Amino acid sequence: MSAGSADALAARLAPYRAHAGIVAALLISRDGFVVAADADADIVVDAVAAQAAGVIDSSSRLAAELGRHEAKYISVELDDLNVVLAPFGDELTLALVGRPDILSCDYRLAGGEG
Repeated sequence: MSAGSADALAARLAPYRAHAGIVAALLISRDGFVVAADADADIVVDAVAAQAAGVIDSSSRLAAELGRHEAKYISVELDDLNVVLAPFGDELTLALVGRPDILSCDYRLAGGEG
């Protein structure tokens, strides 16, 4: 990937980071490498990307076991941070890490989105 392409992708992360509660926005390759990242200093983006790739792989295997396509969105809710993984084009995954009051899937559970 050229430096210009990487810069363009990094610029596309800026709107996510504009929200005060989003502490990291990453674009991850299928094999768990960081393609672009914008994160607080205490977030180890390479480690997050590697672990996210493992979660994506596990969800793919679960979907296959259930006879379904890969998961579109994956949400991991922790005590004080949430992680959402979503497709970003054909080859990348967007990983957002943020406070639960900013980044949550509660609306899906409550029936807000079908």
